[in-house]
Amino acid sequence: MHLLVLDGSRVLHSLVRRLAPEGVDIESVASFDDALKRLALRPPQALIVNLTPADLPWGELQRLCQRHLPPIPVLYESCVHRDPLDAGLEVLNGSGNFLTKPYSLDELRHEIARLVEAAEVGGARGDEAEPPRAQL
Repeated sequence: MHLLVLDGSRVLHSLVRRLAPEGVDIESVASFDDALKRLALRPPQALIVNLTPADLPWGELQRLCQRHLPPIPVLYESCVHRDPLDAGLEVLNGSGNFLTKPYSLDELRHEIARLVEAAEVGGARGDEAEPPRAQL
């Protein structure tokens, strides 16, 4: 299971590495553009995003994750925004969740476990689905 963390400071990456279940491969990118490239070239099975800086087009990243087959579950976390709409996100569906700082390590551990479970369930459904066909 591959989990990508988008956080410029790498603090979140360190926390996730410490709290994630065994067997989860955690990678990190430091910028929004790097995350978009990673999503296009080698999409992760799950994503954790620190919504800083506040003025980036986070809705674009959300749409890419939701449209992926299977959808990529995302945990958005922020100390700036108080809800998804404030961050420029659309209403979160079953593949997204939002966590505001400050939060406890137990809360983050619970959200990481939920994210990993959603990715595993989505991956199992994606394995059964017919692969997308190229448009001519």
